[in-house]
Amino acid sequence: MIGKQRLKSFQLLAYEALFRRLKKEYKDNEVFLQDYGKYYAGYLGEKRVDYTLSNFRDENIYIIKDLRLHNYNHYFQIDTLLITPYNLLILEIKNFRGELRYDSHQKQFTQHLDGKKTVYKDPIQQANTQKRNLAFWLQNFSISLPIDTLVISSNPATSIHNIQEDPQIYNQLIHSESLHFHLDRIFEEYNEKRINQFEQNKLYKLLHSHHTPHTPKLLEKYQIPLDFLITGVPCPNCTDSKMQRKKYKWLCPNCNHISPSAHKQVILDYFLLFESTITNKDCRKLLGISSSKTAYLLLKHLKLEQTGKNSARKYHAPPIHTYPQDNAIPFISKSVFI
Repeated sequence: MIGKQRLKSFQLLAYEALFRRLKKEYKDNEVFLQDYGKYYAGYLGEKRVDYTLSNFRDENIYIIKDLRLHNYNHYFQIDTLLITPYNLLILEIKNFRGELRYDSHQKQFTQHLDGKKTVYKDPIQQANTQKRNLAFWLQNFSISLPIDTLVISSNPATSIHNIQEDPQIYNQLIHSESLHFHLDRIFEEYNEKRINQFEQNKLYKLLHSHHTPHTPKLLEKYQIPLDFLITGVPCPNCTDSKMQRKKYKWLCPNCNHISPSAHKQVILDYFLLFESTITNKDCRKLLGISSSKTAYLLLKHLKLEQTGKNSARKYHAPPIHTYPQDNAIPFISKSVFI
């Protein structure tokens, strides 16, 4: 398998940034936490499938994760796309607990957990819609390749019930443990290779170059007032306590915790929640400092791309793959997703 490691998306990082910035009394927001739980569960499920894929025998397969492309007036997103010598293969990944039931007559997908029934969009139809979108997108570049789909349940504790025992569904809705078997089955259906490795690599680069990450404005989505947010540089020990800049370090007046780089996460969170650029003035307001020289040095040490000069200088957000990956939100209650 040839491809990049799956990292947290902009959207997932933005949820974690918002949780960090919310004052203590506003953190326990049920809607916000449930939405985050859904996205985080999806990320964990995709990582689990990534691991299964990494053990597959075929090395001449390019893999693209979290691909989001634009088709005229809308975007479509693919969890995982395999570029093989024979075809393109879309993997739609679900990470649910409990029992999953698929009704092939009604095209209905339901989850049964703790005595409750929840109806979700038909994942097979979702994958087929992605297939049509991808085929249409490729036409813009005069590319025509067979496209197959698989819907994968990534949670090993989940049971799948094919209500009508439809043979076709058994090959479309699968457990991640059987992924290698189904990859072999799909590839055996092709008599000859459609593209060589050079063409695979070319297509891989083309798709990556047109990937457009989803960058939601969560403060607007959840209508969160600015006074719900922590200002300045919060102490990692005291949370709501503001740190003070003292001799090139940050000092908490409450617990005496010292940090040379507490400002870094605050600035990264600004890029995730507010704007993709920041000025010296914005930085001073954000960190609660008055010295333009201090703000200049702090921004300079982050080695951010710059445009403009003097007071008009703007510092641009770094690539999303450089953001910390280990700051998940702690879950207070059980989730139906993980």
